[in-house]
Amino acid sequence: MSRLIHRLNWKAHSNLEKSLGYPANQRWVAWHWEPELNQALYTDGELAGTSNDLAWQIFLDHPQINADLTDYPLAKTDDYWLLLDRKTRVLYVGEGKLIQGLLENPESLGLLATLDQNSNPIKDTHYAAKNQWNQLIRWMTQRQWLKLIPIGIGAALIASLGLTLLKSNQPSQVVYTPSQTLPVIPGGSCGTNGSGTVSTFYTPSDSDQELHLISVYEANANHSYGNHPTGIAEVKITRQDKPIVLALSSYEPVKWQLQLAPGVQIEKIILNGYHDQQIAGVSGIPVEEYSYQDTGNYLGNFPYRWESSSDSATDPGLVSQLNQLTGTPLTSFQGCYRGTEFKIQ
Repeated sequence: MSRLIHRLNWKAHSNLEKSLGYPANQRWVAWHWEPELNQALYTDGELAGTSNDLAWQIFLDHPQINADLTDYPLAKTDDYWLLLDRKTRVLYVGEGKLIQGLLENPESLGLLATLDQNSNPIKDTHYAAKNQWNQLIRWMTQRQWLKLIPIGIGAALIASLGLTLLKSNQPSQVVYTPSQTLPVIPGGSCGTNGSGTVSTFYTPSDSDQELHLISVYEANANHSYGNHPTGIAEVKITRQDKPIVLALSSYEPVKWQLQLAPGVQIEKIILNGYHDQQIAGVSGIPVEEYSYQDTGNYLGNFPYRWESSSDSATDPGLVSQLNQLTGTPLTSFQGCYRGTEFKIQ
């Protein structure tokens, strides 16, 4: 059995993710413990946020779950993450960095599910999809994690656990939609060493000022368990239509390096983060920081895809909270899982 990623031998309760505080609808979602901040977190490859700590502890303390996770101290360290396939209800546990990378590359998650569907429940080291397995190994090697990752597939699933204590009546999510919205326009790059295509949104503003949001999960991929080095994200602004309220958000620590063209008016900068956020390249501009690590508070969640900029009835998302904080509707959004270069023009 591999300690890198392992399929658990039971299916998740239908309300597990809601009970653990996950508000969105992506197929795959993972949870892990952040020991530095004493908080459980979720991420789905598009959205990150804080989980329900009490439900997390209750879940891990369940006798069957506790027995299966003896080798994975999910309540004490972020070395290991719990991963859920919401379509099949299959749960996996494994190396945090590996699961984080899988979420960044959804095609690899699809391959993992395919391998499970074609696995032999008696001899779980043989797969019908041998070519697909080789593709996964090559992908892992390219990520420079390991030269070989023997992902162990568990035995046949047992009956679904009836964890009624984890049921939740959390309302369904409500998507924040500003008036006069235009379609999401994917395009552009997330910068050098970024994670592909930037997710964007734009709508004209009738207000006296504009609100622009740039949101990432990280700017530096080299962080590891308990180690969160600060990444650098450059933001070049040439837009001069109206005064700008600039919001910059990241789960991991980022130093936001601003470059302003002559004539650009920045009224205020808002920093949102789970870890520490910094600003550089400007002076004399009011800065409001909401980072859990430094201030014990943050705004909404940490979306890095526009499609995940959503609210629940009891948990306003980042866009809604910025709107309420500034009294200004959102003009633009740019998001990347890993982003290092952005432009507002």
